[in-house]
Amino acid sequence: MTTITVNSTPDAAPQRAACAGLTLVELVIATTLAGLVMAAVLSTFLFIGRTEINAHHYVTMEQQARLGLERFGQDVRMAEDIYWPDPDIPYLKLTLPQANGSGTYPVEYSYDDTPESPTYRCFVRKGLDPVTGVDATRALIPDVETFEFRRWKVGATGMAVNDYGTKQLQIRLALRRQAVTAAAATNVIVSARFILRNKSSAPST
Repeated sequence: MTTITVNSTPDAAPQRAACAGLTLVELVIATTLAGLVMAAVLSTFLFIGRTEINAHHYVTMEQQARLGLERFGQDVRMAEDIYWPDPDIPYLKLTLPQANGSGTYPVEYSYDDTPESPTYRCFVRKGLDPVTGVDATRALIPDVETFEFRRWKVGATGMAVNDYGTKQLQIRLALRRQAVTAAAATNVIVSARFILRNKSSAPST
C-alpha cells in the first residue's frame, strides 16, 4: 500500500512576495518624479500669471497715455500763448480762451518728481476743467519714470529756442510699472507734434 502525504503548509516565499510593498529606493524615485512634475506645473502657472500681469500693465499704460495725450493735445491746439521758463524743467503754462470768448485762463502742465507729493511720478494738469468748470490738479498719466517737453517752430524748420518762436509742442516720456511677482513693464512714448493753432506764427529764431 502506497501512502501519499500532502504538505498543508503554504510556501513562505510566494506569500512574502504577495504582501511586499514599495522599497525605499522606489519610494524615493516616485517622490522625486512627483516633485519634478509639480515644480513644472507650478512654474507654468507662475509664468502664465506673470505674463498676464505684464500684459495688463502694458494695456493700462497705453490707455492712460492715450487719454493724457488727448487732453494735452486739445489744450495745446486751443492755446493762444505759451510760457516755458526753463527748457530743462518739465513745466509749461498755456493760455487758453474762455468757452464764451470773454477772456482767457491759464493751464499748467508739469511732471511731478517730488516723492512726498500725492501726484509723484505723474504727468499733471493744473487748471480749469473745460467740462466741469472746476479749477483742479489732475494726474493725467501715472508711473512716469522720465519726461521731457519738446518745442518746434512752424513746419519742419527745426526746434524753437524761445516761447515767441514756439508753434508746436511734443512730449516724450518713459513709463514703468512694477509688480511684486512680475518683471517691470516699461513703455516709451513719443507724442505727435501738437500745433498751437490759435498762437500767432513767429518768425524763425
